[in-house]
Amino acid sequence: MKAPEPAKRRRIHQYERNKTGYSSQREDSDVNTDVLNAAAVEAGLETAWAGRPCVYWDVVDSTNLVAKQMAAQGAPHGLLVIAGQQTAGRGRRGRAWETAQDENIMMTLLLRPNLAGEAIVQLSLVCAIAVARGIEAATGLEARIKWPNDVIVRGKKVCGMLLEMTAKDGAVDSVVAGIGINVHQRAFPQAFAQTASSLDLLGEAYFSRAAIVRAFLHAFEARYDLLAREGMDALMAEYRALSATLGSEVRVIGTDGEFTGRALDMDETGALIVALPDGERRTVMAGDVSVRGLMGYAG
Repeated sequence: MKAPEPAKRRRIHQYERNKTGYSSQREDSDVNTDVLNAAAVEAGLETAWAGRPCVYWDVVDSTNLVAKQMAAQGAPHGLLVIAGQQTAGRGRRGRAWETAQDENIMMTLLLRPNLAGEAIVQLSLVCAIAVARGIEAATGLEARIKWPNDVIVRGKKVCGMLLEMTAKDGAVDSVVAGIGINVHQRAFPQAFAQTASSLDLLGEAYFSRAAIVRAFLHAFEARYDLLAREGMDALMAEYRALSATLGSEVRVIGTDGEFTGRALDMDETGALIVALPDGERRTVMAGDVSVRGLMGYAG
């Protein structure tokens, strides 16, 4: 077995939060490694419930599986599960997602939503908004959303997520929101080398994972509470403003085949409305959507 490399001394870049948000950049020198654990996240966390409590494991098969197990044992709304390494993570459509130790953010937020069924589906959109805002706040990088919930920076995917619901006695008992953010990763499998990147590579810096997690939790809590009070209409303008899909030429691989068109808008459920070249409009509920000019899709 190859011996682990010694910890490298790097500057960790963070953005200090002021009254209007995260703006002024600060560099912490004399830091051996970027530490991400429960204590690091809780230090300075200003949420009322998101990320409370926070639990950490060095290695897990999947943070979603751990969160589901803890939910079955009565864990509360807002529990955050973080891992230093994930060995059997999954993305959408069952795709495998594994990461090396302490490279990226692997986390799952446990929710016990008192929301209508439609709003449960919309939680993935809320997560995408919060991740994009959290990345912007903690790193200064502009993040956009590729429908429905991939987060991209400078045309490269840096975050994916998988939300899973558990029902009990005919009602929603819990939702686990699994989120993976590429932070320190510098090499990618050949299949993703043209489409994915990491925040460090894109920002030419070494960012604090704990700061990114805290910024995400802060952004998510505010938007989740707004969703609960006013519904998704109160958040659609923000989602549209962050969208890298709307107004673009797209290729859709869906349940009813493959087609191309222009992404026009989203309906109240979060489904994508696509105009085909012949003028027909199709509503896309689920599927893979490639956007011209993003993540290696040239059209």
